[in-house]
Amino acid sequence: MNSKKRCLTNFERELCMKISHILLVLITTAFVVVTGCGAKKTMVAEQPEYELDGYVLIQNNNPLFPIPKVPASITNEKERAIHLSKHFWDLFSFNDTSLISQPEVTEQGFVDYIHVLNYIPFKYASRSIKYMLLKAQENPDMYAHLASLYQKYYYDADSPFRNEELYMPVLETVLRSGMLPEDEQEMYAFQQEMIHKNRVGTKATDFVYTLPKGNWKRLHSIRSNYVILFFSQPDCPLCETIIDNINNSEVLKPVFSRNSFSRSMLTVLNIYPGSDVLGWRNSVNTMPQKNWINAYDRSRILTNNRVYDIKTIPTIYFLDKRKRIILKDTSLEEIESFFISKE
Repeated sequence: MNSKKRCLTNFERELCMKISHILLVLITTAFVVVTGCGAKKTMVAEQPEYELDGYVLIQNNNPLFPIPKVPASITNEKERAIHLSKHFWDLFSFNDTSLISQPEVTEQGFVDYIHVLNYIPFKYASRSIKYMLLKAQENPDMYAHLASLYQKYYYDADSPFRNEELYMPVLETVLRSGMLPEDEQEMYAFQQEMIHKNRVGTKATDFVYTLPKGNWKRLHSIRSNYVILFFSQPDCPLCETIIDNINNSEVLKPVFSRNSFSRSMLTVLNIYPGSDVLGWRNSVNTMPQKNWINAYDRSRILTNNRVYDIKTIPTIYFLDKRKRIILKDTSLEEIESFFISKE
């Protein structure tokens, strides 16, 4: 179970230490640096060990992972970041397998690298990933290690760097390479299959849900401008926290207030995908009723057929009135940001 970005998991605490090595610089007259893990501010002049590459700041003080210099002739910030992404691994020793057991070198460098990818267009990030994995084929052990880092940071549910779109070129390249053992190939093939289901911008797969009284309906039959598809379970403290936060959200309150007998602006479909139906029924009375539909998956099709990629409970999708996916595996904060942007 994870926090869906509501609080710092162990993964996020570890990451906060890692991304202290590579920071986003806000281009102001004072050149203020804001770290990715808090509001602490430091003047660039006070950090001589840092090198400013456009708006990406790299702490290049590890001789085991030297980072190529960006030519001074490239002055455009985006072009400097693109150049850095192309050449980030040029000086890395892929054949030095001792670096696999040195996370302060290889994993730290990897985190710095994917941080750079956040600031360039997708097509360049995708090309960079494929090129990096091509270079890594020099050594099968290092290749497998780097593939596992991509999984940890781009696919695992607890990772704040989670990015399925950028994980797709990783999977495409890894599966074509033939570099990994059969069991790992099968694992990555399964991940690829799940990622392609219910992608952002596509229509959410329809399914039947059963209400507490036993009658059933379909997801696509819900008439609402927006639907929060919330996969949860009873006796889940984080689920209870998110339910309470949704109901008390100052951003969502005015949206819910526009619901009426003839029109629904926002509906929460709260689905229990598990098998303990009796336990779920006993908890129904404690669940919110207004603006919510509380139901369960009687046929267990969501689990048995893996209709949705539910890595953990709770999991949230956000849909429009046509049931197209706006946000996948998202958080309340991201849904709130969506509505704020509409104001």
